[in-house]
Amino acid sequence: GTYEANWAMNQADLILCVGARFDDRVTGRLDAFAPNSRKVHIDIDRAEIGKNVSPDVSLWGDVKAIRTKILEALPEERHPEWVSELEGYKNEMILPAPKPYGPEAIIEEVHRHCTEDTVVATDVGQHQMWTMQFYPFEKPHTLLTSGGLGTMGYGLGAAIGGCIAARGRRTVLFTGDGSFGMNLNEMATAVSQELPITIVLFDNDVLGMVRQWQTIFYDCHYSQTILDRKTDFPALAKAFGADGYAVYTMEDLKKALDAADKSQGTVLID
Repeated sequence: GTYEANWAMNQADLILCVGARFDDRVTGRLDAFAPNSRKVHIDIDRAEIGKNVSPDVSLWGDVKAIRTKILEALPEERHPEWVSELEGYKNEMILPAPKPYGPEAIIEEVHRHCTEDTVVATDVGQHQMWTMQFYPFEKPHTLLTSGGLGTMGYGLGAAIGGCIAARGRRTVLFTGDGSFGMNLNEMATAVSQELPITIVLFDNDVLGMVRQWQTIFYDCHYSQTILDRKTDFPALAKAFGADGYAVYTMEDLKKALDAADKSQGTVLID
């Protein structure tokens, strides 16, 4: 995710992997992942150990029991120079300034129209990663996402369930045109149940996450990731009985979100 987290792993001499699976979202290219480190992998599922990255030490079992034994055996040391190095990564200005109309700005503007209790659902893809990075979740049980399961089409059904569980409070779905196309028929359910759901659809005409991986790992050999569909999503929303808005600027977005705030039903913002 963040620059400093990636550099911390890249420069670390020891990585303790606790209950994680070294998936490609974390590692990037396996041959270049954390080249300076020894790796200790702790997992209760034996099948996960060594599946993607071969650890130097593998510990199979319950993390609480293992962690307790490790902490008992560790000397209590502090490494201020390493902490200082990590702080330096945080302060480096290596990323370009956020685009005035890009994912970060869009998600931050949506958040301004939410409360700390607003339930947020995501589908799967780049928009899911952006939501994790840029939406400042404040309370537990307010995020519905399928995580590493990668279930495109999950988002709208989750938003419907989340809205009902939240007793009809306005709920937000961040989705992409690829994921949304998998299950958009559930707009009929959202409308018939009169649910106040704001669908924020990042429409980039591609399967963005997979296309990004094809760019990085496969030298831009694109296969089945350029959708180039002609779907008019706002018109589609209106056909289902929802409100639909096509948004091209931050001013458009603010107006559409203001309209969603006043609406009693489902609103799609493309």
